[in-house]
Amino acid sequence: MKNILAALAVTAIIASNTVTAQVTTIDSVATSKVQHFNFDDMESETIGKGIKRKWFHGEKGQMTIFNLEKGAHIPWHKHPNEQITYIMSGKVKIKTIIDGKEEFVIVSGGEVIVFPENIPHEFWALEETVDLDVHVPLRQDWLSKELPDYLKKTKK
Repeated sequence: MKNILAALAVTAIIASNTVTAQVTTIDSVATSKVQHFNFDDMESETIGKGIKRKWFHGEKGQMTIFNLEKGAHIPWHKHPNEQITYIMSGKVKIKTIIDGKEEFVIVSGGEVIVFPENIPHEFWALEETVDLDVHVPLRQDWLSKELPDYLKKTKK
């Protein structure tokens, strides 16, 4: 089931080749670029101790695969983007705000957690974990080569 969910998520975003497509609406004609990515061919970047990521973005959102070693920690942070996190394998402990209180949630392989915009959260990898995240809209703080301040705290 988790492979089917991952395949559906990737299929929804990925097209077969980079081409120019015409998109027609009732009011106007817009041109957008179809993009095609293969996570297996992408190089991982180390962004913190025990944290690697591969990511791409479109015009309005982005998808990221995080490979987390057991014990990896993503510090407390928030952003103005909805975040959908699908744990493909492994297990994480997450601190977040639920109904106005700080809560801890364990999310295991095959499970999904959704963070609305500006809801703080923090991750600890309880075992080696593969995490697929989707952010909408596109995270502007990731477009620069400079890591966001909270990731600098992970001490590469």
